[in-house]
Amino acid sequence: QMLPYVALTLGEVLVSATGLEFAYSQAPTAMKGTITSFWNLSVTIGNLWVLLSNVSIKSPGALAAIQSTGYSETASLMF
Repeated sequence: QMLPYVALTLGEVLVSATGLEFAYSQAPTAMKGTITSFWNLSVTIGNLWVLLSNVSIKSPGALAAIQSTGYSETASLMF
């Protein structure tokens, strides 16, 4: 169960560094701060989505549905 966490963390680190560098290098000089703030805004929205997903999966109804399928909570969060 540790391998998915390692793969997701590695992927997030690689995408984050590459995306932020690309956005910053391609932005006009006057808009570098704006582009960086939009990048951070998109990361924030993604993190909020993960938070909402984790909260919703912890409800008793959702846990019962997951247990009836035989998958783990982690597997259901990945899909």
